[in-house]
Amino acid sequence: MDAIAVGSIAGLTTYLGIILLLGYVAYRRNVAADIDDRYLVGRGVGTLLLMGTLFATWFSTFAFLGGPGTFYLNGVDWLLFGFFNAMGPVLIWVFGTRMWALGRRYGLVTPGDLLSGYYDGSRRVRILSALVGITVLFPYATIQLSGIAKAVSGVTEGTIPYTSGILLVAIAVALYSVFGGSRAVVWSDAIQGIIFAFLLVTTAVLVTSWSGGWADGWSAAVNAQPEQFVFSGDSSGAYFTLLLLWTFGWVLTPHLWQRMYMARSARVLVKGAVLASVLALWVVTFMGAIIGFLGLGLVRDLPEGFDADALVPLLYADFLPLMGIVLVVAAFAAGMSTLDSQVISASSMFSLDIYEEARPKATGGQLERVGHGFEVVFVVGIVVFALLPGGQELIVPLASIGVGMALVYLMPLIGCLYWPRATEPAAFWSMLAGWTVMITLQLTEATETLPWAFGPPAWGLFTSVVIFYAMSLVTNPVSTERQDMYHGYLAEVFGRKRPTVAPTGRSPEAELPSG
Repeated sequence: MDAIAVGSIAGLTTYLGIILLLGYVAYRRNVAADIDDRYLVGRGVGTLLLMGTLFATWFSTFAFLGGPGTFYLNGVDWLLFGFFNAMGPVLIWVFGTRMWALGRRYGLVTPGDLLSGYYDGSRRVRILSALVGITVLFPYATIQLSGIAKAVSGVTEGTIPYTSGILLVAIAVALYSVFGGSRAVVWSDAIQGIIFAFLLVTTAVLVTSWSGGWADGWSAAVNAQPEQFVFSGDSSGAYFTLLLLWTFGWVLTPHLWQRMYMARSARVLVKGAVLASVLALWVVTFMGAIIGFLGLGLVRDLPEGFDADALVPLLYADFLPLMGIVLVVAAFAAGMSTLDSQVISASSMFSLDIYEEARPKATGGQLERVGHGFEVVFVVGIVVFALLPGGQELIVPLASIGVGMALVYLMPLIGCLYWPRATEPAAFWSMLAGWTVMITLQLTEATETLPWAFGPPAWGLFTSVVIFYAMSLVTNPVSTERQDMYHGYLAEVFGRKRPTVAPTGRSPEAELPSG
């Protein structure tokens, strides 16, 4: 075993020991059988901690490996990603502040709580929301494992194999997520976000130096692959799909959705989102672009068996092998900072939206134990998938599949927050149809036979929009009681005129969840 492998193992052991200690401290502070404390840190997260967890949860291995690799692979076409960073705070202001207000007022924890709560306590809306959410998180969580394993294997030149990296991080995340809950997740996010942000900036500086300096580096990159510095002119449909994915889709992923409930106040939520977005724009987009573009002049052809996600590990292996020890630790930090959030979020949806719906008299302690069990099952599932060929594909496409499915939440959410004419059948069938279209097109690659260049997420959203509005116009809106609970309350909080719709005279089927 060489010095890099030995150093990597020592660095990982130290790092994982710190994270597990943090999980233990969080475990001692957790309130037993308290759902808010378990999943939302008691709804008391401040600005800096929220900024840290938003930044770390958003980007992870996607930014650390997938971002530079995608700039390397797709060239200037991927600069559109910078726009997505700017849209995040806008959407959190438009949707997130209202979601926060309703979450605080009615004790909402999951997406299903909010959606089912508005649509007259619909059991089918709640269960479908949970199934969609867990499916959204599964491929997105897988890329954290595969990304870490690729980085570790690349830096150590296979001394620490792909499989070992996956198993190590899975065990660590399962331990501190199960015992530490959301408190351990948020605390560790702040630390891990700092680690991989620092390394991204450091890597950009080093790559500039390795390429001969700023001017010479860009000249070498352009000369090596000039086609990567010209916009391809691809169909606007592809760009539109990316826009949907990394703006609306990002905000609606369940683990990001729940961060809106965590904030201490609506002001804290917006401030945290703006700070996270600014940090992401400079650290992820600009640093990732520098690494990926200048890498074109340093790594003209990827070695056989490596894909674009391995660009950063390959650069370190060629130019600064000893730095690989730090790279391994940073890769673990990047992946774990998102994976832990996704594990906790999936657990909340299974225990509160599926199990509690089947066992409405379950106690807080029982729900907590069920959640712990599901976290273990979920981690085992993504480990198995990450070991299969499909789970080892490029990071960005895998992330896009997960984020894309979250778009089916958009129309029912608009009904909850802005449009009283929305109906329960419209919410359910628009989600189910849009989700089915997305999955079908993703599995069959039938988009190649459809007009324009829209991807499966866009076609799924188009389906969802048509069905949502069409069915809302021919079916009865939710009860006036539910409209008052949501639209009436939001009008009071935000000082706007309450939107109205013809009363139905129906009573709500169930009380909103108490959390």
